[in-house]
Amino acid sequence: MPHSDIEEAKQVWTKTVETIGEEKIISEKTENRSSHERPHARDKDDCCDLPVKGKLTNATEYTKYCFWLNASYVKDEIYIKLNNWVQ
Repeated sequence: MPHSDIEEAKQVWTKTVETIGEEKIISEKTENRSSHERPHARDKDDCCDLPVKGKLTNATEYTKYCFWLNASYVKDEIYIKLNNWVQ
């Protein structure tokens, strides 16, 4: 990944950290051209404990999330460019 794309993906991570801090975990989704986050739990009980009880939600845990490269990014920016480079 070019450095500029890594910085773009980092924005998703930074926004997710802010969202968790503001207790908007369920109500906001973060994504951009290159990446996004989404729940990644085995089931509804696959959660992480919050360090303190949520002030707005009274939640004590949240569903695990993970970061993904968008399929369109992989296809357009990596697969097609790699094929052009190899030929």
